[in-house]
Amino acid sequence: MEKRFEDVTQNENDLLREIRAEFFPELRNAKFLLLFDLKKRQTDGKIVLGRIQKSNDLVRHLTENEEIEDGIDYIITLDKVAFQSIQDVDKKRILRHEIRHAFFDAESEKNPYKILPHDLEDFYAEVELNKDDVNWRQRVADLTSAIYEQREDQ
Repeated sequence: MEKRFEDVTQNENDLLREIRAEFFPELRNAKFLLLFDLKKRQTDGKIVLGRIQKSNDLVRHLTENEEIEDGIDYIITLDKVAFQSIQDVDKKRILRHEIRHAFFDAESEKNPYKILPHDLEDFYAEVELNKDDVNWRQRVADLTSAIYEQREDQ
């Protein structure tokens, strides 16, 4: 059976920690699991470069161990083809975008970790942070799609 997901390297985990410390201090206690998605995923005809999900009770149970009390709070999957083909600045953009969906609701008694929808097709804060390269997402998606097409032609 062909694998669908793979663990990321230490570099991606370090990048996540760096971004979280700089932009998302309110999520300092949230536990994230980063995985590479080995399969091309599309939504509405657009390639999915990254995706975040909130953990459910089963995932929390399966990821609980001595290091991770109560299991993980969020899973972020990253398109491996994209991540192997782009510069660090674009890797940061993808990760920062996905983390921006995470929200810590201090008033929630049951589970304070939530998922936020987009403000628009993106987030206002991300538009401002990416104003030096407003078409970065399309550029990365086009590159990733071209790589997948090359692989299919071989």
